[in-house]
Amino acid sequence: MLNSKKIISAVATSLCLFSICILPNAQATLITLSPESIANVSLDGDINSAGTVNSGSLTGNEVIARERKNQSQEDKRIASFLHFDVSSLTSSLVNSSEFSASFEADFDSRLNTINNMSVLLGQVGSAWDTMAGSLPLFELAGLSTNQAILVNNVKTDTFETYTLDVTDIVRSWVNGGSTNNGLVVFGAAPVYQGAGFKNVGLTVDIPEPTSIAIFALGVVGLASRRYKK
Repeated sequence: MLNSKKIISAVATSLCLFSICILPNAQATLITLSPESIANVSLDGDINSAGTVNSGSLTGNEVIARERKNQSQEDKRIASFLHFDVSSLTSSLVNSSEFSASFEADFDSRLNTINNMSVLLGQVGSAWDTMAGSLPLFELAGLSTNQAILVNNVKTDTFETYTLDVTDIVRSWVNGGSTNNGLVVFGAAPVYQGAGFKNVGLTVDIPEPTSIAIFALGVVGLASRRYKK
């Protein structure tokens, strides 16, 4: 199941960026990059099908991490894969000591208040391309690298925006140290629990005013793309 994510206004962003460029003492600015594509898949899917993706009460969320104690219920074990277009970032930009990138998501809903479960963010190791009809497999979530806790406990943690530093991952993508196969959000353990997220994106700290004007052109290009559901 492929979802689209609203993106920032091209006009507002470009005006903001160019206004910063003309200020001699301009500070670094934060730019949010929306996912180029989001694929929610369940364990009963394959590269040609997302699977049943039975998200229950979490339906309507952009990103879903759901697990089951009964692991034979493959349609209810869901992971969300996200791909971000970082082609507008240059090596000179990301290698700046002032550059940073954070993954952000609004934790919006939980499946229940009964079971404990953490939600993890990982770097995907295998290629997938929804535009070409190739979907990621649920199993790739567990095989992802650089895993970190996004939400510590779905049962008790507050509904709010959660962030994780992904600076090294983005640097590696841009510098060619690793292939940009995106990120994955998934449940840490097979237990009857799940979490839903909205307003997912990469917040990139652009450190150098002289680079902002160039980067603005890339952002405008991203904002003008059409996304499929």
